[in-house]
Amino acid sequence: MRKLLLLLGLTVNVAFGLPRFSIMTGMECLNCHVNPTGGELRNTYASNDFVPDHLSLIPDHGNEYKFNPKLGQDILIGGDVRFQYLYDGQSKSSTFQSMEGAVYSSIHLFKSTRLYGRYDFANTSILGPAAYELYGLFTFNGGDSWIKVGAFEPSYGVRLDDHTAYTRGGNYGILQGIPLVGLIFSPDYRDLGVEAGSKLGRFMVTADFTNGDGSSNFNFSSQKAAIGKVKYLLHTFVNIMVGASGYYTGGLKMYGVEGGLGIGKRLSLIGEFDWAKSLPTVVPTNVTSNAAFMEASYRIINGLFAVGRFDYFKEFTFGPTYYRYIIGGDVYPIPHLDLMPQIRFNTTNVVGSPGYFRSHPVIEALIQSHIYF
Repeated sequence: MRKLLLLLGLTVNVAFGLPRFSIMTGMECLNCHVNPTGGELRNTYASNDFVPDHLSLIPDHGNEYKFNPKLGQDILIGGDVRFQYLYDGQSKSSTFQSMEGAVYSSIHLFKSTRLYGRYDFANTSILGPAAYELYGLFTFNGGDSWIKVGAFEPSYGVRLDDHTAYTRGGNYGILQGIPLVGLIFSPDYRDLGVEAGSKLGRFMVTADFTNGDGSSNFNFSSQKAAIGKVKYLLHTFVNIMVGASGYYTGGLKMYGVEGGLGIGKRLSLIGEFDWAKSLPTVVPTNVTSNAAFMEASYRIINGLFAVGRFDYFKEFTFGPTYYRYIIGGDVYPIPHLDLMPQIRFNTTNVVGSPGYFRSHPVIEALIQSHIYF
């Protein structure tokens, strides 16, 4: 097990837009992404303006070549390729790993109608089932309101770029002494159903009705999932974000709150706290759990960020508590390239006899490269 510590995707990241950018700039995710709830395929503004001129260590400012994500007038393409080198400090072993090889496309069929698709080659080979999304996107009200129909990830919580956060999918259960813990949003998670959403001034509201199983192509269960989210983003000299999410089926129930501050377009603070009951990875069933994270990011100079994060997961009533401390950075040396070094400290406190706790420290280190367009 020790040699498998980081082998099969322990620190896989998925291609979601970084929430810190929204907090720092005060812009909604839909300003840069085709998906109105954020992440994955970037629009022409993100590719031609934000990435080369505002995100890179050496801004382009229109002096050199810029990637055009359009294949003709009506087809938009994109992708995310993530590769990393991982080191296990306990076994003193390392590995190279391909975490993501996702391609996206958006076909503009009518002024208010798109067909959106995502396929992840890397996670399909690791996880077995195809990691994909495919849905119709219908927009109206000047693009501020929408309806999705098909296979997609419902809007819940903060869509971090790291699925191993306990508020997303958690780790893969291969750390020594640490089983699979976290919420349900693994890299291949997608559900089938309908989503309606709207941007109402500074508020964004979404409502989803889905199968609620996150994997199959059909489910004749009478217990469908109802998911809702509301978010408020205020853009002033200090950007403020607050939000709340809910996920309900006949079995699984999750409720979460989130918040963030962006100060001076340099410092961002963002966090989330979730309450969940009957998570599929927690035994016995009908057990209550809490998941949380807090992230601080500071823009040192353009294209260079220092990042720290704290992750937390607790199983009740007599379950263990899981902590993770992450320190690292993000470097964007040139457009469409991100380099991310990190050190992660994992600790598990397992209840033994009354009053006795056993600690399992696990240290990880990684250097990740991310090519995106």
